[in-house]
Amino acid sequence: MMSMRLLLGTKITEAEPDWRQALPRRPVLIDLGAGDGRFAYEQARHDPENLYVAVDADSATLSEYAFKASRKPSRGGIGNAIFVVAAAEALPEELAGIASLIRVNFPWGSLLRGLVLPEPTILKAVAGLASPDARFEFVICYDPIHDLAGLGGEPLKPLDQTRIDTVLEPAYAAAGLLLKARRKLDLKEALAIPSTWGRRLAYGHRRDVFLIEGSFQV
Repeated sequence: MMSMRLLLGTKITEAEPDWRQALPRRPVLIDLGAGDGRFAYEQARHDPENLYVAVDADSATLSEYAFKASRKPSRGGIGNAIFVVAAAEALPEELAGIASLIRVNFPWGSLLRGLVLPEPTILKAVAGLASPDARFEFVICYDPIHDLAGLGGEPLKPLDQTRIDTVLEPAYAAAGLLLKARRKLDLKEALAIPSTWGRRLAYGHRRDVFLIEGSFQV
């Protein structure tokens, strides 16, 4: 079985067999579908007590902030951020049950579809990352008409609070994700999230942005 792939600067390397055992004992926060890794990098800079893991299938995009993290501290380097090359549909076993928080910011493509259709395989993959007492936070933003070409597959239904309550909540619960709160974010709140892709969405065509929060069934 292939080991987990880590992005060290701009170089992909396989994790050592004892990678998980060698981690420092601190809370682990996973940024799933991390894009260029900016969110994990910025959070790690301001929160040295926790370990941040950015996960994305596109190593070329993820390398931007992986490279910044690998530099000397005097040039913006940090030691509490890890960059993993993996798709949400095929997460490495090394990450199973490791996260105290799973964050998804402005997902796109298959990850977005998995969270809003929703698809049990994606939801169970997310749940598989959770440690006991873990939480999840999903920031979701799309326009099913304007973004149709970029989303692929069958058209998505518009996302609103009614759909979250009547469609997402029971499907999430069936996969072990217990929805606790949901609300619409205003533009200022959306732009405050350190996400390059999120800023593009927020500044472009008008889209509603929802924050969905919850915990995992024990």
